[in-house]
Amino acid sequence: MKNIFFAAVLAIVTMVACNGSTNQNNGTTQNFSLDTTKLKSGSTYYQCEMDPEIVSDKPGKCPTCEMDLTEIKKH
Repeated sequence: MKNIFFAAVLAIVTMVACNGSTNQNNGTTQNFSLDTTKLKSGSTYYQCEMDPEIVSDKPGKCPTCEMDLTEIKKH
């Protein structure tokens, strides 16, 4: 019984881990480690609310949690 349970859990974990990100940007590269200190005042960038280290130059989804990135204007 334990072997069947372990095999089922292992199968589920493997399916989730192999799923990968479905985030697509129409063939364009998205920079998820944008250095906001180099941006001009008034520039727009996008950041994840749950993973604030994820910063992008384009709108999209966070590669970590799949939430939509929030638009932020630099002051």
